[in-house]
Amino acid sequence: MLRSETAPRLSAPDLLQVVQAPDWEQLRACMQRLLAQLGMCDFMLRMEIAGVNGVAQVQLFGSLPSAMLQQFGQPADDKTDPVRQHLVRSCLPLNWQVDQLCLLHGGQIYPLLKTKGVTQGMSVALHSKHTASRLDFYSNAAGPAVMSTAAQADALLLGVYLQEAAERLWRKVAPNQEPILSARELECLRWSADGKTSSEIGLILGISQRTVYFHMKNVAMKLGVYSTRHAISRAVMMGIIKPNT
Repeated sequence: MLRSETAPRLSAPDLLQVVQAPDWEQLRACMQRLLAQLGMCDFMLRMEIAGVNGVAQVQLFGSLPSAMLQQFGQPADDKTDPVRQHLVRSCLPLNWQVDQLCLLHGGQIYPLLKTKGVTQGMSVALHSKHTASRLDFYSNAAGPAVMSTAAQADALLLGVYLQEAAERLWRKVAPNQEPILSARELECLRWSADGKTSSEIGLILGISQRTVYFHMKNVAMKLGVYSTRHAISRAVMMGIIKPNT
């Protein structure tokens, strides 16, 4: 993605500065300094955090201009964004060229990145107990250079520390935000993810099919989606349930 030579390794003090950043501005400044060491120009973090109102709240953070950053907060069509599709299915990072994504995706995000000079990027899905994140690292390097294995490893490690720092800062503003899936809702969700029908789930749990429908409707509402299938996908992304293997 960036440079073929080995990138400078991030030090323990570098990573400590990230996770201990006292506010958003200092976190952004620290990230930009470390990204420069890895040959990158910008980053974007999109966190979905389950809240007490049952709806996943979106927190956007990065070094992109505000108007461009807000594009990542718009409702997305999973079927048209190759990056989003990959991150739903895999925990592996995805390296991409912006010109290719401009052709494959009809939205505004990638053309806007191109106008800023971004030529390529690496995207990764990150999960904590209550948060699902998309993290993008961007490069303005010319040509189809590939990011070295060492630099990718450093970037992934940096991403883990960034998410922890960002979630901590968000919790300072909203300390009481916690997910509220009940134990029964979680049971129904897990059995549904295993491929069981509502009738089968009712028999397993000793409840009526109507009650199963009620619980799954609540799950969908709390996760901010509109169907059982989407609820399962969102729950996997947020780390609430594990994907089937």
